[in-house]
Amino acid sequence: MNSGTLHLMIVNYLAHFYLAYPEPDLMFGNYIGDGVRGSNFKDFSDAVARGIRFHRFIDTYTDAHEEVLKAKKLFYPSQSKFSGVVVDVMFDHILAKSWNEFSEHDLNDFAQECYKVIEENRSALPFRSERFYQYMSGQNILPKYATEEGITQVFRGMDSRTKYASNMLTSMNDSRSFRLELSGHFKRFFPNLVDVCEEWKSEN
Repeated sequence: MNSGTLHLMIVNYLAHFYLAYPEPDLMFGNYIGDGVRGSNFKDFSDAVARGIRFHRFIDTYTDAHEEVLKAKKLFYPSQSKFSGVVVDVMFDHILAKSWNEFSEHDLNDFAQECYKVIEENRSALPFRSERFYQYMSGQNILPKYATEEGITQVFRGMDSRTKYASNMLTSMNDSRSFRLELSGHFKRFFPNLVDVCEEWKSEN
């Protein structure tokens, strides 16, 4: 659920927003989780700090999950060290395509709610989170995760921003031969993630 040392600010924000919804502070803190360094959250309210911790919980749980590790192996021959980042984006793609299975809200309406939450807290955005918010809201990126064209746009942007040699732009084509297998990994993983997140929220 995160880009590790690659520092790419376009990963799986749709899933993060979905898991934190409908609590605005939890959504905001979850959104800025990748933009906040260390564990000193003194610049944020307790409710937003809870969201940052929630983001990190999601990342830790996801990165160790068996279905996610299997999904990464599918991409490793073509994407190597970027396979984890690619899986994050592809899982958001699958979530967006199957949105009605997980949410009663229209995807575009949900996206607008997410942008509104961030806008209302914009003065507290870390620099890296601010940059991506401008792009995400300006291009209305979240609903575009549902289309191959939108995901290709995301990968193109990621390719252009990484300082490492990358061929993430080929990820959609790379996945054609194992798309059903990839979807299976997601649909076995995501309900587990939802369950543990609900448990985390009830205990924290």
